[in-house]
Amino acid sequence: MRYSLGFVFLLLSAWKFIIFKQSFKNLKQNGDKDTSSFIIMLGLWSGLLLAIIFLAIALSCFFGAYLSFVLETQH
Repeated sequence: MRYSLGFVFLLLSAWKFIIFKQSFKNLKQNGDKDTSSFIIMLGLWSGLLLAIIFLAIALSCFFGAYLSFVLETQH
């Protein structure tokens, strides 16, 4: 169950990174002085932050048991 949840979050993270890249390219090519700063500051960068959070959740699902095992064996 944990691995399937990790896979779902990994797919969500990849999708968010792709959408961020496309939006950034589109904004860079088509944006001008009339482009709202809201889309740049909050919309675009919060999407990147969400992608990083999804990636962290996916990695913790995949390697969380390994890290807890390593930490327990060091004591």
